[in-house]
Amino acid sequence: MKHRDWLFAVIMLFAACTFAGCSDDDESTPDTQHPTPDTQHPTPKQGAPIQITVMFAPGQLGDRGYADNVMEGVNELDKWDDKLEKDTLDVRFISPFNVEDARSSLRKWVETTVNPFYQNEYERRLLVLTEPFLVVLLTDIKDLLRPTDEVLLLKLNEDDIAQIAKQFSLGNRVHGLNISASYPTRKFCALMYKYMETASDPRTNYLNIPIFRLYEKTQYPYRDEIAETVEMEMGDATQLTPIALSSMKGAGVYSQDSTLTIVEAAFEAANVTQNSAELTGCPFVIVDLGAGNTGWDYWLLGMRYTHLTLSTLMLDAKNAFGLRRFYINRKFGKALMYWVVEWAFKSVGEMDAQVTHYDDTFIEDNLYAFE
Repeated sequence: MKHRDWLFAVIMLFAACTFAGCSDDDESTPDTQHPTPDTQHPTPKQGAPIQITVMFAPGQLGDRGYADNVMEGVNELDKWDDKLEKDTLDVRFISPFNVEDARSSLRKWVETTVNPFYQNEYERRLLVLTEPFLVVLLTDIKDLLRPTDEVLLLKLNEDDIAQIAKQFSLGNRVHGLNISASYPTRKFCALMYKYMETASDPRTNYLNIPIFRLYEKTQYPYRDEIAETVEMEMGDATQLTPIALSSMKGAGVYSQDSTLTIVEAAFEAANVTQNSAELTGCPFVIVDLGAGNTGWDYWLLGMRYTHLTLSTLMLDAKNAFGLRRFYINRKFGKALMYWVVEWAFKSVGEMDAQVTHYDDTFIEDNLYAFE
């Protein structure tokens, strides 16, 4: 499923015509001297018939990465009414303090089906959960969802969505949206091969590459296809070693033992990894730490350059001036915006169960030399 900017422009034009009530049935000029009853007594303004609510994971908004990227899409959707000059979408977001706050906020959302400003009942609602572990919160609200309420889950695959639909009896009202990092990961593998050809230290290798994550694989389903791509491209020559710096108890905000913030833990991890690289000869590392990516970047700002300086690939990050690292920026905000626009023109349950993007419309990187 490959989208282009021109397609979005066409959809937006169609949206303008549809929601603004375009019609060719009556092109006569209104009689301003003898106003109709409608102009004498205008219909009270109605609120948006559709509500979009996006829930972020605790502590992740402001990560300058994935969560902030999603927020960019939320902001663009919020501008939709300004472009159409008509209330069409009521766009909101929830950034909870912790899991309990998330649970109570979601309960309040599901029970509030009326627009608080215009008192009209929403015809349709869409709940967007930005992290897979937030799915457990559906347990509290699944029986309160209306037949016109739908759920969109980010960063999951088709099998996950099928399982969740069955578990919560949501049928075709639950959907998934994901962006694969497989293509830029293949370019990173090509970079490692090239690096080996020019390495000045004969000990240089890519035998054991650490991949830093927030959570253990048993706690969090990683569907970015990084590990699978490295295994396919490098074979038995490389082993990825997953290292989790946080836990569900730490909520991705604190280290596993709760003694450090995730930013501090990432900074310490970068320092230890550099020392390990000088001992083992493997300078390659993959970093996916959400808000903790900032801590790794702090370390990169002050790192010492050696013949085995870390070669970092950071997931869900943007280019940062002065930082020596590679990045993969998955544009989830843009993907969410496109998805919602398409969803708004379909009936309940008509959207595909899963949409996964692979092309460069929704992903960018700085691995240009390794196409």
